[in-house]
Amino acid sequence: MTNLPTPAAATNIIGIVLAGGRSSRMGIDKATLRIEGETLLLRMKRVLSAAGCTQVMLSGHGRDDWHENAIPDQLSNTGPVGGIISALSWAEKHSAPNTPIVFVPIDAPLLSVDLIVSMHRCEAAGNGCFISGSPLPLLLRTTDAVLQQSAKACADLQTKESSWSVRRFIEPLMLSTIDVNDRIKPQLTNVNTPTQWECLLRELENRS
Repeated sequence: MTNLPTPAAATNIIGIVLAGGRSSRMGIDKATLRIEGETLLLRMKRVLSAAGCTQVMLSGHGRDDWHENAIPDQLSNTGPVGGIISALSWAEKHSAPNTPIVFVPIDAPLLSVDLIVSMHRCEAAGNGCFISGSPLPLLLRTTDAVLQQSAKACADLQTKESSWSVRRFIEPLMLSTIDVNDRIKPQLTNVNTPTQWECLLRELENRS
């Protein structure tokens, strides 16, 4: 873990781009795919910054276009939950209690600034917020309940007792929810295969 700045105040909002996966179905690193010349990695970084995140971190190994502020996974091959655990572990040490952290997946390039801002506003208190029916994007606070759930998941994954999905992770946390509507639904599109990527590019071309 290198060049990691420390949040200065409890009002900080940390943004995390989850990009630690193997991209096996895509065949190439999804973080390097480009829309209008911009990699998905930098696209998600820009969205989080524009949405008011005072720090934006990369969950996973550093890339050529983003080698600083990277939080390596503590546990390998554990999917997005592994990235969430690692980010929460870092935040527990370096940020104020109850700091909000927004997690976005690298493979949801249609997420908008407005949606992330809506999550900030929805989550005025409590453990966090998510979109109804979709575990990511996700906002979690570093509350005792969230950190305890993270520790439990980490212990299970270390002993390989069971697998952990994001849905399983957030289920007991009683998070606030934002209902899906026609504006939000397209933003939750994930691209995991070359076919899905080509469909997304055609859709974006038709919009322009």
